[in-house]
Amino acid sequence: MMSGINFSFEGLTIQRIIAHRIFPRANDKTMTPAKLSQQLLAFDQDALDVLQMRITEALAAKSHGIEMSINAAVADSFLNLSASTMHSDDATFIQVSKRFANKLTEAQQGSGAPGGILTVMSGSVGEDQLPFVCVIKAETQSGFRTTENAIQLSMEYISELLLTPTQKFYKVGFVIEKSPAQADGVGNYNPELFRAFLFDHLMSSTDTKKAAAYFYNRFLGMDINKSSKKLTQDFYENTCFFINHSDITEEKKLDLHEALRSELRSNKATINITTFASESIPEDIRENYTRMMASKQLPTISFNKDIEFISNKLRRRNKLVFTNDIWISVPPDELKTLVEILPNTENDSTILKINGKLSRQE
Repeated sequence: MMSGINFSFEGLTIQRIIAHRIFPRANDKTMTPAKLSQQLLAFDQDALDVLQMRITEALAAKSHGIEMSINAAVADSFLNLSASTMHSDDATFIQVSKRFANKLTEAQQGSGAPGGILTVMSGSVGEDQLPFVCVIKAETQSGFRTTENAIQLSMEYISELLLTPTQKFYKVGFVIEKSPAQADGVGNYNPELFRAFLFDHLMSSTDTKKAAAYFYNRFLGMDINKSSKKLTQDFYENTCFFINHSDITEEKKLDLHEALRSELRSNKATINITTFASESIPEDIRENYTRMMASKQLPTISFNKDIEFISNKLRRRNKLVFTNDIWISVPPDELKTLVEILPNTENDSTILKINGKLSRQE
């Protein structure tokens, strides 16, 4: 299952990198083997800085990046292979990267997915510089490079470009070892000791179903949905707690509860706490909210929304409870339109305006 510990991709440092070419399925539907490299790539620091920035920006993207749950490790799984290289020598890393290329070729065989370049890298990331393994499948683009001298500007056609700032067609799988991990007797690693992230240009904030299953499920051995129910429940309950215990007016509390319910009942497929805070939480308490949510080990990046554990609460009528045990029940999602809390200087009483006449007593 996925852990919800707060995490930042800042400080990403690439230590090893290699690339292989992946081919699409042939016209006769046979599999074309990957073209495998034999050596690590040697990038200068400027190139590494750009690549590190591209990966950091992709994984932090609000609409296309999401934390995943990791399926139980099995022999030859992506998790086992990744974990085995995080502290290995270069020769082992190169061999495992070749297996990644072959596994991706096999995984996309029945999908009709295009070919591209598979880039495999390892390094460290985050405040604690945790070890990671990252794979990127990118489709190539064409373009032009300019050169100039004192009298002339020239343009040179380049048939294949990768990971440009405007490129959209790539996918990233990212695995972090959050605690020291050792393989068991049969070579499997405990998924609980790792965190996994996916970036896929096909995903959007309202639809994660478009994410390529051949990449994240068959190749990476990850799953979008397993942890979503609990994370959504934690988001709802902790936000309710924060609202109820904030030093704000009762009317503002009602507004915030309605904003929370609207967020959860919307057609958005993901929840992003930072975005929700900036759109709904008042500025003077926003930092306290995000700090509290981080302390509850909820992620700061987008996670998939699944309201199954709280569906009854969202369907249930709103209940306004007063200190003298009086309560008022209001239909779901109609609180703001039916009930208004009027200004009142008396601290021990509340004045309500109800948009409707008393029809009966039960």
